[in-house]
Amino acid sequence: MSNHPFTKSSANMLIGSVLILLAIFAQWVLLIMYVDVLPVYALIDSMLSTVLLATVGYIAWYLTFFVKVWQAQVIIALIVQAVCLGVCYSILSLSDLTDQIVFLRSLPLRFLFGFLCWIILLQWYWLTQRKVEEQEIQLEEQEINNDNRPVEPDEAIDKISVKDGVRIHIIQLNELFCIQACGDYVTLFTPSGQFIKEQTMKYFEKHLPSDFVRVHRSSIVNTNYIMRVELFGKESYHIRLKNGTSLRASGAGYKLLKEKLNL
Repeated sequence: MSNHPFTKSSANMLIGSVLILLAIFAQWVLLIMYVDVLPVYALIDSMLSTVLLATVGYIAWYLTFFVKVWQAQVIIALIVQAVCLGVCYSILSLSDLTDQIVFLRSLPLRFLFGFLCWIILLQWYWLTQRKVEEQEIQLEEQEINNDNRPVEPDEAIDKISVKDGVRIHIIQLNELFCIQACGDYVTLFTPSGQFIKEQTMKYFEKHLPSDFVRVHRSSIVNTNYIMRVELFGKESYHIRLKNGTSLRASGAGYKLLKEKLNL
């Protein structure tokens, strides 16, 4: 998961702050024009509404990585608007800054304005996420293409030893489902469980036999355990293994996998 775009740089933080101020000003003007309310009350109201929406909007960045279905995104948007309106009304009522009639009169304006801001924010998140994914795909393709060279027979390994405390596990390659990167270590997936080994992905890519394919910058898969490959998004695929594990494959990794499988 990439860093939040608002905190990624000082320029983004400045732009985000300016946009929040513009949203406060826009809602302040609309409230004055739409309902009979004092300017100072409208200013406090718009500040509170915008800050609530901006806070939830900040958290929404992390949801975009898990919520992909547009129907679910619409439902979340409606729930967010309802919650923000309810919290805003409660605070304003307790502070004697509004009454029920005035708030209900402005409800359509508040909902439409908040919903519009939310949609614009999600669209920006989506474009930013797509840009990050495209950059990752380019890096993966470059890394896979640079490291893609034939492995000499005398370089290949037939088993992997893993030390766990005082015990040493010997993993036969026909028992190895896949390998995933974890910093300077890798995780080996086998029927007996998962094992951590201090080794690089590049090492295994060069020393494993041809049954193993590096389908992603952080994944190497045993083709004997592949059950199916599904298209997940643009130049992005999911590989489902026979043991139920799901791995992500990049566009370059998928092409390499097709070549290995003669597809």
